[in-house]
Amino acid sequence: MRLLVETEKSLPDDSKTENGKIPSSLYELIVDVLPISSVEAVILKDDSLLFLRRKNNPVKGQWWFPGGRVRKGETLREALYREVKEETGLEVIESELVNVYSRIFDTRHDISIVYLCNCKGTKIDLNTEHSEYKYFKKLATNIHPHIIQVINDLEKITNKFQNRKTHC
Repeated sequence: MRLLVETEKSLPDDSKTENGKIPSSLYELIVDVLPISSVEAVILKDDSLLFLRRKNNPVKGQWWFPGGRVRKGETLREALYREVKEETGLEVIESELVNVYSRIFDTRHDISIVYLCNCKGTKIDLNTEHSEYKYFKKLATNIHPHIIQVINDLEKITNKFQNRKTHC
């Protein structure tokens, strides 16, 4: 019990939620002590993978899959579909679990649930979290090791999707 008392922090005055989002001051406290659950979408188009260049930490400036935090009350797939729509404008119509990953960064710890997605639509409409997007047939040399891990796992399950349309 002593350890719990020593690690407790006071909640900021602005700790009330609005629209499923929490104030950044409260979020920073949570990130300091708990892993964050998130979802990511692997989206294929013409045998190429969609990547977004992140503007935010923990992997600012790097190519990453669309995705983000799971909000209270959302199922994993609801969070996945919402994040893909918010970040790309695409609509997920089918998804299959790739794997679950524990990702420890310098500033935080994420538990990421990654899905292979079939999307409706082709026009990408980026939100403010990303600076650009690109479909890669071959991975760039500076791709993060966490992404390489997903690609390796994806190769194990792609036989299930070969006979399906996976184009966005």
